[in-house]
Formats: sequence, C-alpha cells, structure tokens
Amino acid sequence: MEKKQTKNIDISVQEPEEIFHPDYVASQQKKKKRFRGMLGHWFGLFLVIIISIVIFYCLSNMVHILKAVRTLVKLLMPVIYGLVIAYLLNPLMVFYGNVFYRLFGRKIPEDEERHVERYQKFSKVISLILAMITGLLIITVLLWMLIPQVFNSVIALANTLPDQAQDYYHKVSKWVMDNPYMANQFQDALLHLTDSLDEWTQKDLLPWLQTGLLPNVNSLASMFASGVFSVLGVLYNLLIGCIVAVYLLLGKEKFLAQAKKMIYAVFGKKQADVILHYSRMTNDTFSGFIVGKIVDSAIIGVICFIVMWILKLPYSLLISVIVGVTNVIPVFGPYIGAVPSALLILLVSPMQCLYFVVFIIILQQLDGNVIGPAILGESTGLTAFWVLFAILLFGGMWGIVGMIVGVPLFAMIYRLLKDYLELRLYHKRLSTETEMYKDLKSIQSDVQGDKHYILYTKKEKRNANLRRDAEDKITLMQLLDQKPMDVSDAEGEQPKLKNAAGQDSQNASEKTVDDLAEGGRDEYGKVVEAGENMPGRTVEAADVLVTDKQEHK
Repeated sequence: MEKKQTKNIDISVQEPEEIFHPDYVASQQKKKKRFRGMLGHWFGLFLVIIISIVIFYCLSNMVHILKAVRTLVKLLMPVIYGLVIAYLLNPLMVFYGNVFYRLFGRKIPEDEERHVERYQKFSKVISLILAMITGLLIITVLLWMLIPQVFNSVIALANTLPDQAQDYYHKVSKWVMDNPYMANQFQDALLHLTDSLDEWTQKDLLPWLQTGLLPNVNSLASMFASGVFSVLGVLYNLLIGCIVAVYLLLGKEKFLAQAKKMIYAVFGKKQADVILHYSRMTNDTFSGFIVGKIVDSAIIGVICFIVMWILKLPYSLLISVIVGVTNVIPVFGPYIGAVPSALLILLVSPMQCLYFVVFIIILQQLDGNVIGPAILGESTGLTAFWVLFAILLFGGMWGIVGMIVGVPLFAMIYRLLKDYLELRLYHKRLSTETEMYKDLKSIQSDVQGDKHYILYTKKEKRNANLRRDAEDKITLMQLLDQKPMDVSDAEGEQPKLKNAAGQDSQNASEKTVDDLAEGGRDEYGKVVEAGENMPGRTVEAADVLVTDKQEHK
C-alpha cells in the first residue's frame, strides 16, 4: 500500500513587496504628516473659537464675574491674612533659627540622623514661637505708646482749647483796638459772616436736619452697627490668619517643594527654571523693600522722639509714632504724618510748630539722601518718576496697602518687561545699552558722520542663529546674563572678504572702529570721517546706528 505524501501548506498571509518599497513608505509617511498637519490646524482653529467664546462670555458677564471674585476673596480673607503674617514673620523665624543653630546645632553630630531630625523640628518650633512673641510684643508696645498718648492728647485739648480760644480772642481784640481802620473792616466782615451763617442755618442746615437726618436715623444706626461688625470681622480674620500663619511657617519647606513640583510638571524645564528664577527675584525684592522700609521707619521714629524731647516740643511720643508709622509709605508718607502732627503742635504754640516743620524737613532730607539709600540701597531699581507712578497707580487701586506694596510690585513688572525687551534686542543683534539710543535717528548699513555705533554683521547674526538652534540647553537667564558672542566662536571657517580694491580682507575683523578714529578708508575702501567713535564691532558690512546729529548722504 502506497503512502500518501503530505505537503506543508503555508497559510500565513503574504504581504506584497510593494509595502516595503521605500517609495511606498515615504508616501505613507507624507500622508501621515499631512494628516497630522491638518489635524493640528483644525485643532488650533477649534481652540481659537473656544477661547473667543469664553472671552466674549466673560466680557458680557463681567459684573457677575467680579461679584463672584469678590465673594471668593472675602471667603479666603483669613488665608490672605495668614499669608501676609507668615511672610512678615518669616525673616524673624529665620533669624532665630540661625541663632539657635549657632548656639546648639553645631554640637549635634551630623551622622546621627535621628538626633538631627529632632533638632530640626525643635529648632523650627522654638523659632516660630519666638517670632510670634516678637511680633506681638512690637504691636503691643506700639499700641501702649499710641493709645494713652491719644487719650491724654484729646483730654488736654478739651481742657486747654477754651483757654486758648479766649487768649486768641484777647489778642485779636487788642490788635483791633490798636488799629481803628482795621477795626471797622473787621466789624464789617464779622457782621457779613454772621448774616451768612444765619442764612445758611435757615436755608440749608434746618431743612437738612428735618428732611435728611431725622428720617434716616435708623439707617445711621444700621451703618454704625455694620461698622462695628466689620471691625469684629477684621479681628476674626486676624485671629484665623495667625493660626493659618503658624501652619504655613511650620510646613513652608513642604509647601515650597509641592509648588516647585507642580511647576515642573506643568511647564517645560526651561520655562520652570525661568519661573523659579523670577519667583526668587520677586521674593528678594519684596522682602528687601518691606523689611528695609520697616527698619528705616523705626530709625526715623526714634530720631524724631529724641530731637523733639531735646527741643521740649509737646506730644513728642505720639508724634514720633505717627511719623514713624506713616514713613513706611514712600514719598507721601512723611507728609501724611507731618501735617496732623504740625496741627497738634500749632494748637499749643505757633513758634514750636515752626520749629517742628523745619525739623521734619531736615529729617526727611536726611532720610531720603542718607538713611534710606544706606538701608534700602538699589532694592527696586526704579527711578524717582517710576516710584511716584507706582504709588499713584496702586494707591488709587488699593489705598494705603497699594502705596506700600505698589513700589516692589511695579519694580518686578518693570524688570520683567526690561528683560523681555533686552532679550528681543539680543536676538536682533542690537545693543541693550540705553545710552546708545539717545540720539538715534535710524539704523543704516553704512558708516556716516563722526559719531556712530557699529553692530554685528549679517554673517555673525546667521552664525549666532545656527548656534542657538544647536545649543538647545541655553536658558533664558543665560541669554540675559551672557554678553553677545564673538565672531570667532562661530562654527566653521569664515570666508575671506574682499575690499573695494579686490584685495583679501583677512584681518578685517581685527580692525575696529577705534582704529578709524582719525579718519581714512576702511578695508572696503569706504571713507570714514574723523571724530569721536563709540566702541563696537568690525566695520565689515555692518549695520550702524545713525544719530540725529548726522547727515544722510
């Protein structure tokens, strides 16, 4: 019997060879790329439409949105108070922590992690307690000095005001008796004033009392009650804010770590580095300005008290506290404190009021030119105009709080805008020095006049762009901090340039503007006039800044 021969049949699907053909693969990749491009285009268009709808909805319902924001801020007010209290107490906590470490921390061996961890927790708690006690002590001392002085001053004014009024009356009467002509004029003016006062009482005051005040007694009582409840609400928010501040200060390292973790999760590495860089800069600006201003105001208050005590001026302690507290407000603070203080002294003695005004002017000049710059330094980097602008802007928006925090806040906005503009100028290979643009009229591609500033050539700009594309690790801070790169750093050999005579210009890059200060011709055969030249790059086909003093050829 013959055996049947069996054949192994391959049942797998045979893919056509065309699938693996390079042209077919390239066409499929082009289709995928085209599809992805179309998908990205339509997705971007859809996103723009959604954002436009959201913006239109927000603008049309701005009243309700602002109302919701105010409600949210009102609910979070204890947390806001806690953040402010924690930020103000943090320097004290750090100070006490450093003192505690100098006294006890060096004795703990670093290899014993258990003891180190216990020491850190204990040091943090003790530093926080001491910082809270110091803050409460400062507030208590200020209130202890201020409230009794205000109470005594009011009582003294109530007791002495009738006698002072009678004294002024006798002085005026004597002066009038010695001057008959002035007596007639004074009597006529007094009669006119009396008639005007009677007319105002009959026409305006009595009708207002009958129709405006008496029917609204209930509303006035409700306004008074709402004011009392507002004060109680502020005290409640302060109490809860102190509790929130304790938790924030005890866990500040963890909260900061969580914030950094979230920033690096949401943004790219470079963007996260930039955000952290400017966050640290903001913290340094705010802390330096606020702490420095508090120290400066304390010094001004102490100096004011000592000088007023030496000159035997009245209300020395009360006025010193007022001058010191209001000095925290830049520019306008000294005048806000000096005006009511001068009025208080004026009621006692006009001559002593004059002494006080002269002393306050001298003290403010000393503060503005010596004490303030020595303590604050260049913490904001703003000129006097921008300081005044920030105070007016944020003071109009947020009142006294805006006057205090407006200067450091505007300083950060100014710094961000300045860094952005300098980065844009850097990418355009233009100078970032403001002095270079004072007499600027235009930027041209030739050297004209006796005063010019030569920038980088187009070749250097192209090489710089290639390097920026290759070196993707450069961050924004490095771009802001480093100087524009030299032509010699560019990759590849630069071609030799020819001057107007057809000769090689191999050493053209070594010939600077300073070499042409006495005039003559450059390596391209162009005529360069003699004169004072500003430092810059080479003359080869470079762009220059042409000033208003130059003539266009």
